[in-house]
Amino acid sequence: MKIGVIHATCNAVPPLNDAFKELAPKVIVLNFVDEHIQYYANQVKKIDDKIHRDFVNMSIKAQEAGVDAIIVACTVLTPIVDAVKPFITVPITAVDRPVLEMAVKNFTKIGVVVTNAPTGPATKEQLEKIALELGKGIEVDIEIETKAMTELKAGNVEKHNRLNASAARKLKDRGSEVIILAQITQASAEKEVKELGLPVLTTPREAVKTILELSKNKNQ
Repeated sequence: MKIGVIHATCNAVPPLNDAFKELAPKVIVLNFVDEHIQYYANQVKKIDDKIHRDFVNMSIKAQEAGVDAIIVACTVLTPIVDAVKPFITVPITAVDRPVLEMAVKNFTKIGVVVTNAPTGPATKEQLEKIALELGKGIEVDIEIETKAMTELKAGNVEKHNRLNASAARKLKDRGSEVIILAQITQASAEKEVKELGLPVLTTPREAVKTILELSKNKNQ
């Protein structure tokens, strides 16, 4: 089995690859990275026609490489996953969809920590959309900590993790029942955030489980 992963930052590659090594070591993982997507999204502060085109082109490139399914690892792109489906024939899923569904099904007051500013409103929108689909009322509280991403890119993982934990504490103090670390790059902070005593949801492992199931169903 061969899985393609679309990234908008190199920092997201190791956590997801590690999840595959743990859960499905025989799977071949092909990473397709375009860091300009994240940079550009931060500049324009929206998802415009250029981002749609770049996303479609990356998805087509992954399919032409012979992958059995695609994970979209960039949370900036996850709200528009459905828009790319008409252009490809392999299963494609957003990396954060499984944990967002878990949060909505099991909690009412949901706290989300993000380290990339556009991810905040995008994740909130996704949570509210899922809640509407499930007919459930939720409250979503977002804490954006862009300094953490800066520290991670500089190689300061411990500082990145502490900043995530500090942001999560603010959410806890405001009444959140669960903490979502929305981006793959935040997975390293799971241990520190769990010390707050709340359930913590991260994306890599659940995304791998979901894409493996989708690929299995496709090949049956």
